[in-house]
Amino acid sequence: MTATATSPTANAESPRRRRSGVERHFVGALVGASLLGLAIRLMNVYWWRPTTDRAGYLGYRLWGDAFYYHHQANTLADGKFFIDPIQYVFDGVEVPSAGHPPLYSTYLALWSLVGIDGVTAHRVVSCLLGVATIVCVGIVGKRIGGAAVGLIAATVVAIYPFMWINDGMVMSESLVVLVAALVLLTAYDFAQSPDTRHAVLFGLACGAGALTRTEMILLFPLLVLPMGLLAARRTRRDRVKLVAVAGVVGALTILPWVTFNLVRFEEPVFLSTGIGNTLAYGSCDETYYGRLIGYYHTCFTGPYPENVDESQRDLAPREYATDYINAHRSRVPLVVAARVGRLWGVFKPGQTTAFDWWIEGRGRVPSWLSLFAYYALIPFSIGGMVVMRRRRIPILPILVPIAIATFAAATTFGITRYRAPAEVGIVVAAAVGMHAAWLAARARRRTRSPLEPSA
Repeated sequence: MTATATSPTANAESPRRRRSGVERHFVGALVGASLLGLAIRLMNVYWWRPTTDRAGYLGYRLWGDAFYYHHQANTLADGKFFIDPIQYVFDGVEVPSAGHPPLYSTYLALWSLVGIDGVTAHRVVSCLLGVATIVCVGIVGKRIGGAAVGLIAATVVAIYPFMWINDGMVMSESLVVLVAALVLLTAYDFAQSPDTRHAVLFGLACGAGALTRTEMILLFPLLVLPMGLLAARRTRRDRVKLVAVAGVVGALTILPWVTFNLVRFEEPVFLSTGIGNTLAYGSCDETYYGRLIGYYHTCFTGPYPENVDESQRDLAPREYATDYINAHRSRVPLVVAARVGRLWGVFKPGQTTAFDWWIEGRGRVPSWLSLFAYYALIPFSIGGMVVMRRRRIPILPILVPIAIATFAAATTFGITRYRAPAEVGIVVAAAVGMHAAWLAARARRRTRSPLEPSA
C-alpha cells in the first residue's frame, strides 16, 4: 500500500520551491510595485491634488519651502548659483543663500536645464525619486530578509500615503527618503562585507544625506562610527581604517558646499543658514504654553538688521530664541516631550494631522490616511526589529534615523515630515514583521490541519 500523506522530504522541499519561485520573479514583481507606486503618485499630482494658484486646500499650491526649492532650481538652471530665490523673484535682487542644503535644488535644476521647469513638472520628477525609493527599499528588504520581505517592503512604499504625499510636494523629503534608503542599503552591505569599497559607498551615502537635510550629518558619529568599530572579522586597525575611509569620503562629499559657504558669507556657514529662524519658530508663548505647544508659530517678527547677508540676518532670531529658551527653562522638558510626541503621533495626533493639510498643505484625506497607515505599520515594525535581533541582523541602521528625527523635533518643533528619514527603516522592519507573522500563521494552520488517512 502507498501512503497518501505527503512525505517529510516533500514537505522540506516545497518551501524551497516556493522561495526559488519568489526569487525567480523578484525583479518582475519589483517592477510591478514600482509602476503601481508611480501610478499612485501621478494620480496625486494630476487628479487628486492638481497644481493651482488659487487659495484653498483642494489642490496643491506652491508656497513656503517648496517655493524656495522650485525657484532656486530654476535660478540655478539660469546660471545663478544658490541665490535667495524669494528676493530674486519678488525684487530682482541676487543675494547668496544657503537656506537649505543643496542636493534637492540641484536635482530639480538638472530637469530645469532641459526645459522641465514648471511646478507640476517638478512635482512629477520628484515622483521619480519615489519610484527609485521603491526599488531601493525592495533591494534592502531582500538583502536582510529574502525576496518576499523585499517585495512586501517595496509594495508598502508604493502605497504608503506618507511616502507618496512627499513626492508631490516639491520638498526635500522626496530626496531625503531615497537617500535614507541608500544609507540603509550601504549600511547593510557594509555590515555583511566590511571592506574599503563598501566603506566608500557607505560614506558617500551618508554625505549625500547631509547635503539633503542638515541633521543627517549625525549619521557619521551615530551610525558610521559604531558600525565601523564593531565590524565583524576585522582587526582593530582595520576597523579604524574603515571608519577613516567612510569619514573621509563623507567629508569630501560635503566639502565643496561647505567651502562655498565659508567664502561667501560674513558669519560661518557650513551646511545651511536659518538655524536661528528655525529655533525661533518654536520659541514663544504659543508653542510653550498655548494650544500649539510643541508645534511652530511665527514667534519672531523682527526687527532684522538691514544691509546684511543671510548669515548675519539669522543672528537676530537666534538671539531671540536663545533668550526665550533661557527665560523658560523649567518649561523646556514638557515642550520637548510635546514636540517628540507630535512627531511620533502620540500627542495631539488629530491636531497635528489637521495642521498637515491645513498649514503644511499635504492634503486632507491623504494626511488622515497617512496617520492611520502609520499606526498600522508600527506594531509590525516593532515585531520586525525583534525578529531581526533574534536573527542577528543589525538594527542600528534602523534605530539611528529614528534617533536623528527625534533629535530634530526635540530641538525645533514637532511636524510629521520630520519623520521622513526614519520612515524607510520603519517600513523595512515592518516588512520583516509582516513576513514573520505570515509564516507563523501558516505554520499554525498546518499544525491544526488533520492528517490525511493512510490508504
